[in-house]
Amino acid sequence: MSNGFNTRIAFLPLLAVLFAFYLLGIVIAQPMFPPGMGGYYPMYYSMKLVMSTLNTILLLVLLAMYVSAYRETTSEFLVGLIIFDLAMLFYAVSSNPLIQAHFGFGPVGLGPFVMLPDLFSLAAVIVLLVQAFRYR
Repeated sequence: MSNGFNTRIAFLPLLAVLFAFYLLGIVIAQPMFPPGMGGYYPMYYSMKLVMSTLNTILLLVLLAMYVSAYRETTSEFLVGLIIFDLAMLFYAVSSNPLIQAHFGFGPVGLGPFVMLPDLFSLAAVIVLLVQAFRYR
């Protein structure tokens, strides 16, 4: 693996964070909630949108790293990591409020519990990404 490829992958998490802040700006400018829905719900769903989008981007980076490592080593353990990453990726995409709104489902009013699973999965993805960069 060349150093140029690893350097480009190292910048992807930074771009993911910038893209997440861009999405947050869009959501704050044009909320996707009905006019009567007040309280903290828009803030929680905005945070969920940013975290699930960040999860999706970081999981795609992690998937690319796992696939490239599998091509080099053909380890069965990496097959398990790829399957796990795909399952987490499907979770991140399906939990994104923009995807849910596209299919006609709106916010249900769970308060902070709507974003907590995404926060925990984001922490897990960051740990996996740090480990993947450390042992690459």
